[in-house]
Amino acid sequence: MTETLFCYCCRVHHDKSQMRLFPTGQGYRWRCLRSIEAAASSRRERDAFGQKQSEINRETARRAAEFGLHLRQVQPFAP
Repeated sequence: MTETLFCYCCRVHHDKSQMRLFPTGQGYRWRCLRSIEAAASSRRERDAFGQKQSEINRETARRAAEFGLHLRQVQPFAP
């Protein structure tokens, strides 16, 4: 099993080989190479990256909500 780390920028787990410690105002945090490279791009490319990542995050949240709804329907909460 590969070791993964959580990227604070895109909020996804990535393989450790694709992660770097990145300095922030709160200290060092793990950030993926993809997000670091996107931040070094032009403003247009950064905005496109951010919009794409936002869409990925929305889709992930939607799927998690659907899954939770499905679980509640299959196994209702018993007080």
